[in-house]
Amino acid sequence: MFSTAAFANMIKHSYTQTEGKSPLLCWDIVRLDRAESSNRQHDLIMLNSLKNTQEWALNLNFRALVQNDFTIVITDMEQRIQWVSSSFRQMTGYSLQEAKGRNPSFLQGESTDLRRLSFLRTQLQAGNTAQAEIVNYRKNGEPYLCRLEVLPVRNHQGEPVNYLAIEKEVK
Repeated sequence: MFSTAAFANMIKHSYTQTEGKSPLLCWDIVRLDRAESSNRQHDLIMLNSLKNTQEWALNLNFRALVQNDFTIVITDMEQRIQWVSSSFRQMTGYSLQEAKGRNPSFLQGESTDLRRLSFLRTQLQAGNTAQAEIVNYRKNGEPYLCRLEVLPVRNHQGEPVNYLAIEKEVK
């Protein structure tokens, strides 16, 4: 199965190969919709699996987040990325394999406001949820404005086990 982005690129490439003379066929659209639906289903399965295996005491509507194209990033307590939703690739250009194990700071660059990062760190170290808009950079170097909310995730014993970031590009 192709990822949504790979499938869309394949369609675009096919269309440009015929010099724009061939319209999209209806099965192309159906297949793209199915690929997006499959990615969302996979994201929900993964989020619920993580919630169960990590024993998260967290009451978030993952379905609503995924269906509304929010990007979700899960890190461990050292802020190493453990998992990202499929929309992460569309927003950043990086796959899960490229991001896993890295600190989300790899997305930041010269226009990222250090005061906002400091605010986020201070809030998270205090065990609070933090919200901010920061400039991140895609894999191709293009900057984008990202609205994010990061929350510490606790297990049923009240111990912090992960951070969960809910992100959306501001357009």
